[in-house]
Amino acid sequence: MPKLNFDIDEAALLKAYKISSLNPTKWEEINHELEDSVAGALTSSSGDGEGQDPLGIGGHVNVKDMTMEAKAAVLINSKSFDPKAFLSAVHPNATYQDLAAGVAHLRDSIDARSAAIRILVEENFDRFVAVKAANDALYAEMKEGLLSPEADYATKPLRDHLKQAAVKANQVFLPVLENASKAQKLRTTLGVFERSKFFFNLPSFIIESVEAGRYDVAMRDYKKGKMLLESRPGQLLPSGNLKDGSGSTIGDQQQKRILEKVWGSVEKAMGEMKNTLVSQLQDPTRSLEEQERTIEILLELQPNDDPFWAYFDNQHKHILSQMNKTYQASVVSIKASIEKVTPETTGPGSLTTAVAAQLQSAILALEAKQPDVIIAKSSAEPVWQAILDMMKNISETMLTNLPNFWKIAKGFMDGKYKKPQISSTSGTRRSPTQSRTMALDIVKLYISLVSEFFTLSDMAVMASPSSSGNGPPLLPTDSHSLSTAHYLTKILGELQESVNELNGMEISNEVTSGLKSLLESAKWRFEDILVNAWLRDASIFYYLEAWIASPIDLSTTHYLEQMELFQRHLTTAAFKIAGGVDLSSTSLSKPTKQHAIPQAFVTKITKAFLDALYAFLDGLVLLASDESPIVVGTRPLADAPISIAPNPFELLDLTDGDTRILIVISNFGYLSSAVIPSMLVQLEAALGTSINEDKQTLMTVVQELDKTLFEGYIKPKASLAVGTLRGGILDSNMDWYETPQPTEIRQYMYETLMYLVGIHAQVSRAAEPLLDRTLSTLVNELAEESLRCFRQVKRFGMGGMLRATLEIEFMHQTLGRYVTPSAAKTLSDLYNKISQAYARRPGDENLQSNLDGVKKTLAETRRATGIEFLCFRQTKTTPRGPTSSRKEKDTRGAKEAKGGGGRH
Repeated sequence: MPKLNFDIDEAALLKAYKISSLNPTKWEEINHELEDSVAGALTSSSGDGEGQDPLGIGGHVNVKDMTMEAKAAVLINSKSFDPKAFLSAVHPNATYQDLAAGVAHLRDSIDARSAAIRILVEENFDRFVAVKAANDALYAEMKEGLLSPEADYATKPLRDHLKQAAVKANQVFLPVLENASKAQKLRTTLGVFERSKFFFNLPSFIIESVEAGRYDVAMRDYKKGKMLLESRPGQLLPSGNLKDGSGSTIGDQQQKRILEKVWGSVEKAMGEMKNTLVSQLQDPTRSLEEQERTIEILLELQPNDDPFWAYFDNQHKHILSQMNKTYQASVVSIKASIEKVTPETTGPGSLTTAVAAQLQSAILALEAKQPDVIIAKSSAEPVWQAILDMMKNISETMLTNLPNFWKIAKGFMDGKYKKPQISSTSGTRRSPTQSRTMALDIVKLYISLVSEFFTLSDMAVMASPSSSGNGPPLLPTDSHSLSTAHYLTKILGELQESVNELNGMEISNEVTSGLKSLLESAKWRFEDILVNAWLRDASIFYYLEAWIASPIDLSTTHYLEQMELFQRHLTTAAFKIAGGVDLSSTSLSKPTKQHAIPQAFVTKITKAFLDALYAFLDGLVLLASDESPIVVGTRPLADAPISIAPNPFELLDLTDGDTRILIVISNFGYLSSAVIPSMLVQLEAALGTSINEDKQTLMTVVQELDKTLFEGYIKPKASLAVGTLRGGILDSNMDWYETPQPTEIRQYMYETLMYLVGIHAQVSRAAEPLLDRTLSTLVNELAEESLRCFRQVKRFGMGGMLRATLEIEFMHQTLGRYVTPSAAKTLSDLYNKISQAYARRPGDENLQSNLDGVKKTLAETRRATGIEFLCFRQTKTTPRGPTSSRKEKDTRGAKEAKGGGGRH
């Protein structure tokens, strides 16, 4: 295989590609043969004398490593040969002698070449002459015949043939050429359409993008098409190179009509897209990001404010309409719930009994520390749930749409969505602040709907004495106060949460002020509703008296603890509703932080608390009367609380008025000594207030009621005991002056004391702490009545004086435990009166022996009646817990059973 030559000849490259430089900067086409160029000079004589030394002095240079210009200057066959460059490149070190020898050699070479040429001419001269003569003869012959002027120098026949060929060719090839021209035009048109395929397909592209929901893609294609139409219409549809102006004008008109038709379809598609986007702006279910993107696209389509107002107007109308519809539907649902759960009244007290039964169940659940939802169960729960749902639905309807509405409105007012090309005078010329007014309308409607349902007005108006105090008409009538408190708290919490969210939007100061007023009015109205239910339940709370002994104090009933728990629970609820605790759901997950409440609420809660206590006191008095539910048979149908500890009251006849009075009086004592002071201290601490004056008034009322009840119990008993005593002392058959020495105590004194034993037993069974008070009162009455009776005796004989002393001393010693200082003074006066009325007679000198006999009789009688009157004996008192045995009553005065000394 021959060796390939890959040597690059620059001149050959320049000549082959017709360029002037290997690094051209513009398009050029150079003919190096015709133009005087270095490449042409080199290539025309390529290979002749390259590397030869014309001087013959042995010099040699490698021209391959030289540039093209240097090479052209060195080669002797180049048109640009330069002797100086040749000598400096080939013979840079030649001496003068070498150059002189070279000149001689060059001359010899030239002479030799000239001689060779001369010999060549001499040898071929005859041939040259012969050729010249032949040519001249041929020319003369052709000039006379073929090339004669008549035949147009032999061109006429040729022209005739060409004309005939042209005619024939026109007949044959002209239709072909016309079709070819049409085909070329068609190919050109197709090429134009191919080049502008995007523009002509733009309507279909936009329609497809809109149907697929890719509005940003449609907008991008629209902008691109508009840019092409405005900046490069000639490239979209070139009209051709027409020489005449009329043809160019017609082409431009056709081009304009085509472009206008295509662009009309584009604008129609964009109009449909705009309508679709505007309809989407009216869709309230779309997210904020989607609506913002839709507005931005519409702003690019029409640089004015119309998209904003299309959104604002529709959303404003939609939100107001939905809130009104939600409210109306909720009211209908509430009315239906009320009709469904309203109990059928079978009698004047049937509703009270039903509420009391539900209240009893709620109190039992409260004692068991059940969840609030269990405590709040009542027949009215569906109505409360419907009201709570109404509040939630209205708030949700508003807060689902208003935040997005306000965010876009705020961005619009702040210029967030403004484009540079939007003119301030374009669009509907509506003030951006109108969107704030729309948001305010929505909040005002929310305030109006809530106020309408709960009949709210300004707090100062509702708190004024002239206020009618009519509550909301659509509230359940058979809801107990614990259920009312629970649902009012939840409803207020929902309202509080909505107000917090609205305040967080920072719409305007007017919104903040209106919401603050709404919250205050709602709190006041809810306090009114709760207080009414509170006082109603307090007035019927006596129905819950189950006559079960309290584990704390067996002489009182568990009813007092239930009452205290009831008061604490509702006071706490009222405190929460008044603003003492943040009721919103976000705050309930955090540690509870209490806040100070306004003084008006403190006063209202305090008054309600005290009024409820007065209602409880009235209920206690009613429990002691003949109208007690256990007597008239109107106790609640709910199950009574189950007592784990022994219940001494279950052995009593609670239909007996005396038994109930004693238990109620014992309750009053525990109330005044422990329960009420403790409750008032807790109330003052919780509300941060002082109610000393109200406390004194309340305690005075408690004492008066206690006194009234005690007198109602003790007076009949005292009357009987005093009557028996009076009958014995003022007996018509008894002559205190003539009666002999006493040897026994008369029967009336036994009857009186046995009657007291019966009272002692009754009080011990029902309310043991009242023993001292009851018997001390009776003893005092007996002492005073004895003094009054004996004052009616004019004189005593020895026997009468001793008998009177014996009987009174027997009573005194037997009842000594219950003798008060006042009774003791009365008895002392009685003894003095007997001594003063003693009329000494002859034979009364043995007074001392008679007194000893009386003492003996007294001691013997005390021993004989020790068992009967054992209950009156003094015993050592030991601390007793709530579960201590009642056997201690049977061991009182064991040591005194042996008898005691008399008094004079």
